[in-house]
Amino acid sequence: MELLKNAVDSVIEKERIGSPVFLRCVLHVASDTTDLLQSAAEVFALSNSWLPSEPESICAQGDSDKVQVTVIVEYAGGQMAVLSVNRVDVDTAIDIMLIGSKGTIYYETPMGRHYLSGNPPGIAKSNELSDIIAKALASNQPIKIED
Repeated sequence: MELLKNAVDSVIEKERIGSPVFLRCVLHVASDTTDLLQSAAEVFALSNSWLPSEPESICAQGDSDKVQVTVIVEYAGGQMAVLSVNRVDVDTAIDIMLIGSKGTIYYETPMGRHYLSGNPPGIAKSNELSDIIAKALASNQPIKIED
């Protein structure tokens, strides 16, 4: 995931897409991955690094012990992120669309037997955001993010 982050950071720094305003990220994690909450926290951390203002509120749906978690984040500057983590029976893969004020970045790691190249993203530990996602999942309502 670090290579992906660095590549997107480079595009943002060169202002090729303008100021990022919306992120849609779908992360498919291999079924042997046991912690969807940790994976959702990692994607949330990516979102926070790319969108130019602080997260203001979060809403989460799904079940971290089952198949899917979706997180919707509203940022103080009006930006939004829709982040989905899904348990799948194939290799880990990611699909990203980052919309900026002047352009869009699309990135997808290939899935399926017809693709011969492409590296699946590695998931790092991101404990600082796991708690806020767990709280949003438990409340089943949008919650404010406190500093």
